[in-house]
Amino acid sequence: EAGEAATRAAAAEAEAVEKARAVVASKGAGWKVSPADFERILSAARSSAAGKAEAAEAATAALLDELLAAAGGSLLVRALVPDTKVLRERAIRAGAAAMAAAAAAGKAEATLAALKSVLDAPPSDAAVAERVATGVLSSVSRLAGSLQAASLLRFLGRARALFGGESAAVGMEAALAVSALLRPAICSGVLTEDAEPLSLLRESLAAVKAASSAAEARAAAGGVGAAVGSLGAAAIGAHGVLQALSEALDSKSKEAAHAREAATLSYGALARALRHGFEPYGVPALPKLIKLLADKDKKVADAATVAAEAMIEGLSTLSVKAVVGALYEGMGVVGGGGRVRIECLKLAGMLATQAPGTMGPCLPECIPLVIECLNDSNAKVQTAAEEALPVLCSCVQNAEVASTLRDFIIDALKKPDKTFDCVEEVLMTTFCNPMDGTSLAFMMPIIIRGIKDANYELVKKATVCASNLCALIKDSSDIAPFVPLLLPLLEKNVEHSSPNIREATQTARERLLEGAGDLVDPAKRGTAVGVCVRDSLAAAVPSLPEPVATYLSHTCAALLEERLGGVVRVQNFRHAVPATEQWVSSIVEPYATAEGGALAQVATAAVENFKSQLPEEARAILAKSGDKDFALDMQNIILAFAGRVLLRKADVRFERGHRYGLIGQNGTGKTTLLNRLAAKDINGFPQELRTWYIRHEVLCDDGIDVRTFLKDKSPAKLAGGGDVDDAFVEATLDQVQFPEEYRAAFVNSLSGGWKMRMSVAISIMHEPELLLLDEPTNHLDRESIEWLTKHLLSLTGVTMGIVSHDYDFIDEVCTDVTHYDNGGQLGKPCRFVYY
Repeated sequence: EAGEAATRAAAAEAEAVEKARAVVASKGAGWKVSPADFERILSAARSSAAGKAEAAEAATAALLDELLAAAGGSLLVRALVPDTKVLRERAIRAGAAAMAAAAAAGKAEATLAALKSVLDAPPSDAAVAERVATGVLSSVSRLAGSLQAASLLRFLGRARALFGGESAAVGMEAALAVSALLRPAICSGVLTEDAEPLSLLRESLAAVKAASSAAEARAAAGGVGAAVGSLGAAAIGAHGVLQALSEALDSKSKEAAHAREAATLSYGALARALRHGFEPYGVPALPKLIKLLADKDKKVADAATVAAEAMIEGLSTLSVKAVVGALYEGMGVVGGGGRVRIECLKLAGMLATQAPGTMGPCLPECIPLVIECLNDSNAKVQTAAEEALPVLCSCVQNAEVASTLRDFIIDALKKPDKTFDCVEEVLMTTFCNPMDGTSLAFMMPIIIRGIKDANYELVKKATVCASNLCALIKDSSDIAPFVPLLLPLLEKNVEHSSPNIREATQTARERLLEGAGDLVDPAKRGTAVGVCVRDSLAAAVPSLPEPVATYLSHTCAALLEERLGGVVRVQNFRHAVPATEQWVSSIVEPYATAEGGALAQVATAAVENFKSQLPEEARAILAKSGDKDFALDMQNIILAFAGRVLLRKADVRFERGHRYGLIGQNGTGKTTLLNRLAAKDINGFPQELRTWYIRHEVLCDDGIDVRTFLKDKSPAKLAGGGDVDDAFVEATLDQVQFPEEYRAAFVNSLSGGWKMRMSVAISIMHEPELLLLDEPTNHLDRESIEWLTKHLLSLTGVTMGIVSHDYDFIDEVCTDVTHYDNGGQLGKPCRFVYY
């Protein structure tokens, strides 16, 4: 997963850089940033992440020298002026590298003075001034630890003056810069904790209560964030920060309006300064912020928007489930100009963008509320809901729902008269992946609406649709939220006047109950793990504040669900212990020091508790896995084709280097599985696994000779590359002992045996880790079968999936047999049994 993420990040980076080069080339002169300038910035920006190669070091040093000489006229500052994200991001990275170089070269004092001069002489354009100031402030922390007290205090004073400025963005960046500068200064002894940070905190908390203007409110909030950010999360409880903010918020005096604004903004400042460290206090406070969105005082409501966005923006994915309840409650608020609903829809969209995998399972409760907002009489609320729908839909992982059906679903959710069209499209769609709760969250409201309709044809189609989807349920917890809504409708329609509807309803009801199985409380496992963590922490760190212990109980349960709740793999459980320990340690560290190994015991206990909560089937898989290395490990998959469910709750677990014979009755989906494996479109298929599929027939246009066909099927050609080396083709054909006289022959003139050798030659060119073969011995004589057998047995480390009715061939080649087991009932979905 980390490798895939790195590959995607590298590809995104390369694409962004190329776009930026094009933009700079077209607008560089007007920006006073030439293409050559951009390359210098790019080189320096890479130095911090690429081990400071010689060229990058030189570029960084040159940018630093220019900053010291020209300050506001330097390239690092000029590159912050254009309102272009890619250029700005690279300039900030280059600036960070230059600051690090300045600290290493003993130039920190001079560099700080240059940066201060840039802040002292801002550009006349307010937007440009904001971009320059925030860019400068975001880089300055790299100088921390290399500054003398006098110069540091001067810069801190300049930054503090920005807290209450006209630009909220500059004020917040200044607060973060002060926090980042104070932390290492305290650690190195340049400043003392009892001096600057604590005095700043006391002054700022007093300023919160005394604020009498918007500027004073912003300044006070910035001071609170900067001080606590430098002191650490433990300062919140030690110095009564939340109590002071609550007192200001609860004030009913008309004169306290700005004090309430300052207190509200302080929550956002703390969230930005501490990030995850503030969540033990910030997550429980979110419902209060949501209520403040409807405050009669617009200043306070605006401040609540800023604070809530700050909290959601930096939220850990492990806290998503803990905050959605407050957002959903806000979506249900009627009146007040619709502001609460609008803001909560935006915040839900932010969560979907930042953490789609965690937000997705929360959507069954969310989508009905979004539909309510679509029907709100306030046009602004309707617009916000319409904008939120596609963002929320991005959480869907089911390929058919996310692509083929996406537009139909969104259209039907917005417009009830499109229900029939959507249901028909669902019925015409071939599903190759299971239905999860996220997908059902979007589809079930439409299906339920169809079942309730007066149009008998729509009722029947929607019922059939419900039946088909229930057959694709992967886990009973996915359908659980919809059973109380769908089952009563089906129970009622069992007695429907239409025999067609009665028949369809009976099937749908049976499949719904089968999919639901023995309904188990989906929160049961998380609750048990949370209790275990709380008990373990009480023994390991008795002094840990209660809000922090509660937070860790929830987030550890979420972490283990995220890492271990899907495919059951031994290595995942091994890795979960250090990952949990690292997470617990990062949260506990500001408050207390645990005895050696105590937090590891907390993590181990949590993982063992999670393991004990697994279903019996999952525990059996875990017990059988041992140290096996699986090239493919996709568990509990569902595979459907042409309206039929072929595989249900099947485990595709192929050990690396093993050769699997897929055995089953005709029509059970053996070839369909190979097609899907080759397409890599089954959820959980490792996309990086090199895969090649040798089909039972070679499809080739007339007039194509063997050499040309191999070139067309070569990796370079299929990837859109250039011509293939003739010597490479000849060497590959030599490997399969392909006769010279046949190499110029047309493909369609070859016998089955020589076509198979040619297909094998193509597979050799692709160097597959997973080789799939469909009826490879069809049309082969005994000599050709013997050659193919010998070749397959010679491949080491290659995993194979082979479909064949030649059981002597299977017996000789395969190390394992995968049996399609449907209990002897023709047409029933199969499971896999391995021998």
